[in-house]
Amino acid sequence: MAEQTGKIKVCVIGGGAAGLCAIRHLVGNSKFETTAYEQMSKIGGTWVYTEQVGLDENGLPIHSSMYQNLRTNLPAKIMNFPDYMTMDAQEPSCVSHQEVLNYLKNYTQQFDIRRHIHFNTRVEHVRFEPSENSRNRDRWLVQVKNVKTNETENRYFDAIMVCNGHYFDPYIPNIPGIESFPGLILHSHAYRKPEEFSGKTVLVLGAASSGIDIGIDLSNYTTRVYLSHNHDRLTSPLPSNMTQVAGVESIYENTFHLKDKSTVDADVFIFCTGYKYSFPFLDENCGIRVDDNYVIPLYKHLVNIEHPTMCIVGIPTLVVPFPMFHMQVQYFLALLDGQITLPAENVMLEDSALKTLKKRHAHKLMDQQWDYNDSLAITGGFERLPLFYKLGYTALSVQRRTNLLRYKDSKFIVSKDGKSVELTIQD
Repeated sequence: MAEQTGKIKVCVIGGGAAGLCAIRHLVGNSKFETTAYEQMSKIGGTWVYTEQVGLDENGLPIHSSMYQNLRTNLPAKIMNFPDYMTMDAQEPSCVSHQEVLNYLKNYTQQFDIRRHIHFNTRVEHVRFEPSENSRNRDRWLVQVKNVKTNETENRYFDAIMVCNGHYFDPYIPNIPGIESFPGLILHSHAYRKPEEFSGKTVLVLGAASSGIDIGIDLSNYTTRVYLSHNHDRLTSPLPSNMTQVAGVESIYENTFHLKDKSTVDADVFIFCTGYKYSFPFLDENCGIRVDDNYVIPLYKHLVNIEHPTMCIVGIPTLVVPFPMFHMQVQYFLALLDGQITLPAENVMLEDSALKTLKKRHAHKLMDQQWDYNDSLAITGGFERLPLFYKLGYTALSVQRRTNLLRYKDSKFIVSKDGKSVELTIQD
């Protein structure tokens, strides 16, 4: 991809953790010329906490899904990018969103990233433009708009790294009768403070990380929290006023009819039902499609098979995110500067084919993430992740299942050689 003379012009969309990681590696390689766009006035993406919900001062949807008391559900030590190990919380091992944002600010300063970012600049449209002859590169036409002045500008690039985040466009399932519910309805994206629900009975739909964490956060102020979900019952102790119930079948006024035919009444309904992958700026000719949260066609959950000078960073879920960004970015840059080549298209399409029963689970990696990260490193010719990332993730997963109320307070220590970890909760 890099036979032609001149620098490879790369556009990075987004200034959250994935975008910052992309810029950090691009600026470390003299073959690339880097331009990044961030629609907010600051770095950090979803880690920038704001009490605002709905629209921001520029009339754009609020991007952040942080709530006031949020703490990471992974030890800070394994949240670090491998080349910048400055989050070293041992006890409690899980840190606040403020600490993660400060880490990203320090990372930005350490690698002189900020000067490459155009802030208050929204990417409006990205279109693929094939070259007219073999001597020229294919190009990407990118239209951006300054959200303060509304001025638009068109720029051309050789490659696109989409790093727009995946926790800003709420997924809200359709529930019969919801229009009759007289209480407050919101998605976790708009949840900020538990005090606002004092004395209420709240039904939280969804028992993944956000549903459980928000339910526990609310339990300190509410009369009762119903944690409604269709999964196996949680076996960990829960707050005394927090009750697991079946998933919601329908609603009539304040009464929730559940899938096991029982009913409960609530004043507030919070959807903790996750998010949709959303790329509203991509032209159809970019070739990327989203079908029930299955993003296609991507090789290694990353490279656009139709136009391999585009990648989307951070698609896999149920992973340790920052280290994975570090691996994905290095792999894509090795591809861009010609160090590695892609396999045949049929091989890539087989890799991107659906391998889960449900489309919306296509990008859930969980325990597969370690082989995935290793495959990127082996093919890309760069260092694998140190073992302590996997050991820490596995150890905390065990603690989390049995101790939802205390696991974030655990003590997490990595041995000097990085080949073992110790994770304990003090009585």
